Amino acid sequence: MAKHIVMSENAGASVLAQQNAPEFSSADFPEGWSGAGLEASGVFMFVLKLEEGAAEFDIHASEDQWLAYVVSGAGTLFAGTAENVKTEGMAYEAGDFITFEANTPHGWLGDGNESRLLFVKQA
Repeated sequence: MAKHIVMSENAGASVLAQQNAPEFSSADFPEGWSGAGLEASGVFMFVLKLEEGAAEFDIHASEDQWLAYVVSGAGTLFAGTAENVKTEGMAYEAGDFITFEANTPHGWLGDGNESRLLFVKQA
């Protein structure tokens, strides 16, 4: 099982501890999608995993600003309207950064292969 390693300071020295890392959950996601998140050091980090052949993730929005990094895989990021209508799409691939301003409707479609995306926001 993956772990969450925590480095902290105690009396002028660094100390290490470990906890279980959050497990991936598919609750509240389309078929073939799962995510795991962790809040620490003033940041919320979230990993989104797409399995091979994952369904399209319909248009949705967040009230938060996010920065994403495509760790692996490729697909299409869609822009949309508040009425959940797609307006345009842009291909993404491993190594790309994606910035989301608050309340920007968007959706996802993987290219059929496994992908991982890392998201961060202020906690």
